[in-house]
Amino acid sequence: MLPIDAPARADALLALIAAGLLAAAVATAALGLPLRVTAPVGSAVGTVAIADGVFRNPPTDE
Repeated sequence: MLPIDAPARADALLALIAAGLLAAAVATAALGLPLRVTAPVGSAVGTVAIADGVFRNPPTDE
């Protein structure tokens, strides 16, 4: 059975990481941009999401 609760903040951060990396791959494939340009941008999006989830708004036991 699937949970019926609203997605948590951690779920949104994980989706943001995946979206940044997917956008980099799509930009490389569809627009012909070099991977050496798109990969760091996608990774930077993931890095910001991880830093927000770990340092700025860390998980709590509540």
